[in-house]
Amino acid sequence: MEIMTDKKYSPMTNSDDEYVRIMQKLQTKHNDLFEKIVFAQREDKEDIAQSYASEIIAVRTMMALNKDEFFKKLNE
Repeated sequence: MEIMTDKKYSPMTNSDDEYVRIMQKLQTKHNDLFEKIVFAQREDKEDIAQSYASEIIAVRTMMALNKDEFFKKLNE
């Protein structure tokens, strides 16, 4: 049995690929922000930690959206 690797037969569309790529970038950004929050708290810089926390909330909100909601929000 031959496996079809041609894109036109692929079950994933370009928007699926783009969605996955964006979600991976958001996860990386989330991890970086989380690390910055931890280091800021260790250095008793609560105002900086809170600033990063507000950014991480926005990232988590975007990550919680399903693909259709995400692209709708992105195109607003």
